[in-house]
Amino acid sequence: MRGLELKAIALGAMVALAAVPAWAQQRFDGVTLRVATYGGGWDKVVQQGASAQFQALGGRVEYVIGTPGNHLAKLIAAHGGPPPFDVFDVADSSLSDTVEGGFLQKLDLADIPNVKDTMQSAYPNLAITAWTTQEGIVYDADRFKALGIPAPQHYRDLLNPKLRGLVEPIDCGTPGAVQFIVAAAKDDGGSETDLDAGFKLLHDLKALKYERVGSEAMQNLKTGDIYAVTMHAGYAIQGLRDNMPLGFTHPVVGSQKGIIKEGLLGIANGTPNLKAAEFFINAYLSEGAQYQLAVQRGIVPVNANARRRLGEDPLLQRTFLLKQEDVANMMRVDWHKLDIATFCDKWNRAIAR
Repeated sequence: MRGLELKAIALGAMVALAAVPAWAQQRFDGVTLRVATYGGGWDKVVQQGASAQFQALGGRVEYVIGTPGNHLAKLIAAHGGPPPFDVFDVADSSLSDTVEGGFLQKLDLADIPNVKDTMQSAYPNLAITAWTTQEGIVYDADRFKALGIPAPQHYRDLLNPKLRGLVEPIDCGTPGAVQFIVAAAKDDGGSETDLDAGFKLLHDLKALKYERVGSEAMQNLKTGDIYAVTMHAGYAIQGLRDNMPLGFTHPVVGSQKGIIKEGLLGIANGTPNLKAAEFFINAYLSEGAQYQLAVQRGIVPVNANARRRLGEDPLLQRTFLLKQEDVANMMRVDWHKLDIATFCDKWNRAIAR
């Protein structure tokens, strides 16, 4: 077994044995919590962290694997009946639709004390910011060098003729797509209300593939079918740990550098397991669980203590922007200005022309 796997198991055991918060003087014997989350190994890290803490109190966890878009579709299909899961991942891009659909249980933040360490979401009593990613460009540094192409600094650098057909942009239905287009637009003088430059860049890339599943995109990088993918820094970290010759770029966006995307957790409205769901989210926000997600999946923790621990890992320190002033200067999407309802229609028109 590889050293990273052994480390993960050891960390998971430490988290599971951690002291139960004083407010949670209860057990969950006989309770099965259904957690809708990402696959591709993400679920395994959640198992080592939050799920292990819940199971240590007698509970059981079942996973519903998919993207936030998949989860929202299941909630819509089940509307009026029992929810298909108890806790689920919510993308920042679909948060308003999830709220407007009435799919989120109102939260009692007193039952989720670790929320004090999080970034506040647009709807703090309905969804919790559980992690962030730093979006950008993952690229094969060796192949770029062989082609005589410098490391990209802007998204527009991917339009280099030598990269024609070798860039895999993120797909419209994948979290991070909005950040990609908004950043490309802003770097050309646009905004959330003027995305033309971003969609023009997407069109001009003439991509042959679009990143729908991160593991598939990483395989395309490994085989050389693709030289660059627009995705978050966590994938670069995973690849570097697997000895892939990768580089990562935090794109320049006008006067800013780097892009933040939020991942949120919510509790399904009507869940019969509210207390168990609250415990799970609180465990998800704990230092140990957040640190594991950072080390193994490349997210940037919302837990302040976990963020400080990132400095212990030179690879994370080298790949992430961690200084407070750097994070403050990263681009964030203003969702109140964005017309998300027409976004994918414009995307499809851009790649069809």
